[in-house]
Amino acid sequence: MEINNLAIDLEEIEKRYENPLDFFRGKKLCLFKACLEKYFPGVRFGIHDFLEELGLEVTICQNQSCCSGTFFQRNLITRAQFAAINERNINEINHQADILLVSCNGCYNSLLRGRDFLKDNIVRKKTQDILNKVKEKMGGEKYPEQYDILENPKLRIIHDLDFFYLIREELVNTLKFGLKGIKIAVHYGCHYLNLDRDKDTNTYLKDKTKLEELIRLFGGVPIDYQERESCCGWGASQIVIHPDDALKITYKKLKSAENVNACFILMPCPTCLYTLSKPEFRDRMHKIFNDKLEIPTIHLNELIAILRGCEEEQCITLRRKSPRFDQIYAHITEE
Repeated sequence: MEINNLAIDLEEIEKRYENPLDFFRGKKLCLFKACLEKYFPGVRFGIHDFLEELGLEVTICQNQSCCSGTFFQRNLITRAQFAAINERNINEINHQADILLVSCNGCYNSLLRGRDFLKDNIVRKKTQDILNKVKEKMGGEKYPEQYDILENPKLRIIHDLDFFYLIREELVNTLKFGLKGIKIAVHYGCHYLNLDRDKDTNTYLKDKTKLEELIRLFGGVPIDYQERESCCGWGASQIVIHPDDALKITYKKLKSAENVNACFILMPCPTCLYTLSKPEFRDRMHKIFNDKLEIPTIHLNELIAILRGCEEEQCITLRRKSPRFDQIYAHITEE
């Protein structure tokens, strides 16, 4: 059995299409429900609203579960269990859509990594055994091969950041506001800096500059800082086992961005956003370091929602739920 890589070939799209958006037209798109998106409703709203304005067919993924990345990273499940969870998700989404858009670095990597594990014959057999037991417990299939490992699914997967960058010329034409020279620090997150899809290059870590390029395109100024490529501090098990040590990394990251007078930190992952934004974490860092950090943080999807001028009821609701969001909104929209 050939286990194919489901990551969209971004370079191939750019070669084949004068307007990369044409690749997505006429296809069924689905938004993966990342667990930590529930804390940041603007993450899903930001891309869902934009896709609808483009006239693309988009739905929220049905019958999916958590990608289980955190459980695997904390050694709570095996490779086969991890692969079974993600293969079931892929199977359900493959039944619903042609293209899956993912807002979270961890979810994106889990969906691809779980499938990569299936290249091992032992893991593949154990994975199918698990899926067979799920099938039995669920009382059979609702559609053919629902609980089978898919040999050649039609589904392809793309990270939200890659999608926005790919169609950046179309994107910029939809914006109502610009960044007006605002200094912005970027945070890619470990799982984006070290994408498995990039490991066939000459270097283990492929340079990532998409966020900086988008900031310039939107009229802002990307500003470098010492901890640009460091972890947010989540560290899977570390935030649970060694919380104060993990938060030292978080503090160092935030402080480094504050030291270069960045207006805010921009990132493509709700897990990183959760770690760098959580009020309880900020309070704990204040107690540890006697230093109250004020720098706000935002997901790329949220920023695009602001730049597109979401003054209607939906955006007002988002602002009321998050002082962090409201603070950045004020910077961008003030006359």
